[in-house]
Amino acid sequence: MDPLLIVLGSGQDGGSPQFGTPGAVGEPRTASSVAVVLDDAVLLLDVGPDVRHQWMRWMGGRADLPTAVLVTHAHMGHYAGLLQFGREAAATDHLPLWAPRSVLDFLASNEPWGTLLTEGFLVPHAVEDGPLTHGRVAVHALPVPHRAEFGDTVAYSIRIDGDPWALYLPDIDSWDRWADADTVLGAHDVALIDATFGATDELPNRSLEVIPHPIVTDTIDRFAHLTEGRRIVLTHLNHSNRLADPDSDLRVAAERAGFEVASDGMEIRR
Repeated sequence: MDPLLIVLGSGQDGGSPQFGTPGAVGEPRTASSVAVVLDDAVLLLDVGPDVRHQWMRWMGGRADLPTAVLVTHAHMGHYAGLLQFGREAAATDHLPLWAPRSVLDFLASNEPWGTLLTEGFLVPHAVEDGPLTHGRVAVHALPVPHRAEFGDTVAYSIRIDGDPWALYLPDIDSWDRWADADTVLGAHDVALIDATFGATDELPNRSLEVIPHPIVTDTIDRFAHLTEGRRIVLTHLNHSNRLADPDSDLRVAAERAGFEVASDGMEIRR
């Protein structure tokens, strides 16, 4: 069976609606996460605070636990769900955890994460040491520029028999700061990419200079020429992003340009 990619969550770290912010745009979303389902394995890419709910809802009957977990970076929505793999919850035994070395160092140096590693619930693997391989599938880490308060950030390239198939890139500061953007997206059949904010003024009390992400309109302009022959799926939507409204001008513009908008439970087959 060819790999199946399941979007477990398509929202920004806090989900949508966010806690204390009921006025969200569009349908509810949980924090960004993807499962890659293989014949005899399930790889979990990012593990946010919604992981228990996501796994029960979208992975029922497929697997009890992931075979390995891969974390893109150490912001809340991408690693906080690791707590579900400790003594008080699933109590996994030597579950492989792949992440940038700087992120693994951060986890090892801080509780409650350190105990997960020292007591063997999770076994760390630095992505800099090489790809995760499982049969015909290899997952390569690609460094991308993003706020590095607690460690570096990577995107994950899922390759089948050496050929790029799917790219998972939920967070990046700016496409202009990543020289390989066009080349990498163009090499993949499917690319799930950062679409956190639809406009610079959608968070009236916060400056996007502090929490930089590409604006959706810029992403459309930048990559519209790549949508023919491949699927570019916009994910990691903030609760304020009007892209989440199927009737908005932004959503219409994105879809007319050939982009798709991720939703929780979305399945992508090869």
